[in-house]
Amino acid sequence: MLENSDDLMSIVVLEAGAVWPPWLPEYQRLAPNAVVIAQAGAESLTSFQTRVLSRVAEAAASDTGVRVRVGVIVSVDSPGEDRVMLRQKVARALLKAMGTEHEAELVLAGGSEELAASRHQLFELAGTLCEELAGALVNVRVRFSNSKSGIMRTVSPSTPDMEPLVSKA
Repeated sequence: MLENSDDLMSIVVLEAGAVWPPWLPEYQRLAPNAVVIAQAGAESLTSFQTRVLSRVAEAAASDTGVRVRVGVIVSVDSPGEDRVMLRQKVARALLKAMGTEHEAELVLAGGSEELAASRHQLFELAGTLCEELAGALVNVRVRFSNSKSGIMRTVSPSTPDMEPLVSKA
């Protein structure tokens, strides 16, 4: 993970209804100057997007010497196309604010009860962003609240009495 510095900023974007992730303080310690932009329950996605993009651009243009190093988008379980577009635009704005010449992290976060469609959309966005960032010093991560980190097995280990899946010729 990245090193801490007092001249670094984290920007957290919370969609209405999203839950503050328990792991978020570990990122905020790395970039202690924090900006949190939360969507009000009655705020439209268009209004929220405009406000977020404006605030991110303002943070990036700041002449205080503080640099955006961590960006987090905390989403709700809403797989609609309008949410997908919001997340794409916000993620790209955060990446632009971070730049590509310094180490930085963008985290796409979901809740612990995310539906498969919502999780898939977050992973799809992460994949698209990673392709766009090829060679940059920016990491893109997907995290879910209350989920354990690590490697999960997708295939059961074979036993000696099982036939091989591929035969040798």
